[in-house]
Amino acid sequence: MRELGTSAAALVLTVSLGVAGAGGAQAPTPGGGQVQAATPATVASALREAGYGVTVNPVEGDDEPSLTVKAGDYELDVWFSGCKGTTCDRVTASTNWDYSDDEDSLDTDLVNEWNSNFFTQAYVYEGAYYLDTTLPLRGGYTKVALKAWMEDYLGDVKDFEAELP
Repeated sequence: MRELGTSAAALVLTVSLGVAGAGGAQAPTPGGGQVQAATPATVASALREAGYGVTVNPVEGDDEPSLTVKAGDYELDVWFSGCKGTTCDRVTASTNWDYSDDEDSLDTDLVNEWNSNFFTQAYVYEGAYYLDTTLPLRGGYTKVALKAWMEDYLGDVKDFEAELP
């Protein structure tokens, strides 16, 4: 009975992932199905496919990989963390608004209120407002999830910018 339960569960999982072939279940290949390998190269490719301008930045020393992403009027810093070999655990997108010429107008109450209502993280650092978001990549991601993450983030960027003094 235990073997039947395990086999049935494997069949359900296989069918739900869409990997059943004519000759039986087949293991998904990295990057070949819906789940993408958690690498900077696949993220850069998926963002390009979604219509964003992507520049892969050179890695210097022990730095983690990073990208510069052009999304409409916004230029985003995108960096990876928890990288081992070519795979990474997380990707973070960030943008900022420079107020170094008028640091007295920086409003931490605005930042605190934002952080209590949104999943993106706002903060003030060295005369600028920042807005960040992180997507876990460990184990892979789907292009649909990556695109939705970026669209949601850009919506928050626009909304946060509208709140700035």
